[in-house]
Amino acid sequence: MNIRILQREQIDDARWNFIVDEAVNGIVYAYTWYLDVVSPGWGALVSDNYEYIFPLPKCEKYCQKLILQPLFAQQLGLFSNSAVTPEILDEFLSLLKLNFKYVELNLNTINKTVEFAKYAHERVTYHLCLVQPYSNIQKKYKVNTKRNCLKSFALGVEVHKNIPSDTFLDFYFQNAAHSVNSGMRSKISTLVEVLVKHKYAEIVGARVGNGSLCAVALLVRSNGKLIYLLAASSAIGKQNRAMFSIVDQVIRWSAEDNVVLDFEGSMIPSVARFYAGFGAQPCSYQRIVVNRLSFPYKVGLFFKQKFSK
Repeated sequence: MNIRILQREQIDDARWNFIVDEAVNGIVYAYTWYLDVVSPGWGALVSDNYEYIFPLPKCEKYCQKLILQPLFAQQLGLFSNSAVTPEILDEFLSLLKLNFKYVELNLNTINKTVEFAKYAHERVTYHLCLVQPYSNIQKKYKVNTKRNCLKSFALGVEVHKNIPSDTFLDFYFQNAAHSVNSGMRSKISTLVEVLVKHKYAEIVGARVGNGSLCAVALLVRSNGKLIYLLAASSAIGKQNRAMFSIVDQVIRWSAEDNVVLDFEGSMIPSVARFYAGFGAQPCSYQRIVVNRLSFPYKVGLFFKQKFSK
């Protein structure tokens, strides 16, 4: 197979996005306009006629070209509307290893490597199939989840659709579980803007009675998935179990749709329990880490990543 390395300006957006549309493993993170936000300057490995495409989230640190998984894009890897076999995947990974000293990249759930298994680390996301009646889904909720949903309802939490994006962003930045610096604010704002523009964003929020927002969530509906991308809850929202109401209501609204609710993780046990509480099942994907940097660069990158986290 002839595989080329392309720079961003060499990529044919229409042909690329058509493959993402048609691929059995297509996902919103792989669209050109999404990658432009989360990984400016990205490149790609592309086979003839764009039959197979492999986005490269590139960056440069310490004068070294690196491949690093961008934030807000849980999975990338190889995409195609043809069969994605381990052998074909390994052709792309071999070229990736040959051209970059450091690779830290999440493949998607369809990608499974054989040749690079020694570089692979299993990670887990949680999926909930919604193509069934709500009553069937709700029966599989864990006891604690049912209890929290009932408590939230009893406390008067109401969930609303079509929250304006600027309202969502204001609330999110004030109540995000992690600190958000100015650069991250700009990236998140731009990402929400393009998702709304492409009509992939579904923004919901919770209030207690007629009060102000106490929790919000941004979900992305694309390629047969409903991705739980961004969420935040205030102290009042946590006290009133508002996020339980939001997820439960989203499931109610989307039940019997041919879609999978993708919770985007998590490797954090408490967060994973929250997702599993709604009956979501673990779904594995592989994280590839190849480090061929010389010793000083390995140390520098280690401390850079350690302190950035």
